[in-house]
Amino acid sequence: MSGRQPWALDAAQIRLRTARADDGERVARFLAAMDRDGLYQRHFAHGGAPNLALLARLAASDLRDRVGILALDQGGEVLGHAEYVAIDGSAEYALMLLPRVRGLGLGRRLLAALLEIAIAAGQRELHGIIQAGNTPALQLSLRMGLRVVPGADRTAVIVSRELAPARFAASGWDRPGAADYQTPPALHDPDRTPLHRGIGP
Repeated sequence: MSGRQPWALDAAQIRLRTARADDGERVARFLAAMDRDGLYQRHFAHGGAPNLALLARLAASDLRDRVGILALDQGGEVLGHAEYVAIDGSAEYALMLLPRVRGLGLGRRLLAALLEIAIAAGQRELHGIIQAGNTPALQLSLRMGLRVVPGADRTAVIVSRELAPARFAASGWDRPGAADYQTPPALHDPDRTPLHRGIGP
């Protein structure tokens, strides 16, 4: 008899697609279901303001400089969210997963999809800010070819990867149709809405 729980999800049951403005309600349900630690690792802050900013960015997606990807279960509920915001070819990314789907390789699929879109959109580099103690996120970044650069604060590191205009195939997500920095990248999007709030509570 299998030891697998009946509620457990198989990665093959999860599909990825680009986020849309009309995804607000399902993303809000996803954020409400996220654990407190996961939200803090994503936003570097507690409280509702970072979630509201994330929801506002859904309507601003242009599949070039503002991109969101959703991981959906068979019922269309959000299990994971990833996004990047780019300024002058430098794209800052972040992602988060519900606790019950961590360890299924979903973070890798989301980051691969962001990389594929960023390359197709002609972005120059992709970078993220990760808490120094977030070992799974750091390991994922290294496996995906990003390098680690010390951050300005010992509690966080920056991971980055230069993007060449080459094919990067991220299988298993619904495409919309058809792209070593030397100094620390800009950390805010053009509307001054940070993907991460300032480090601290």
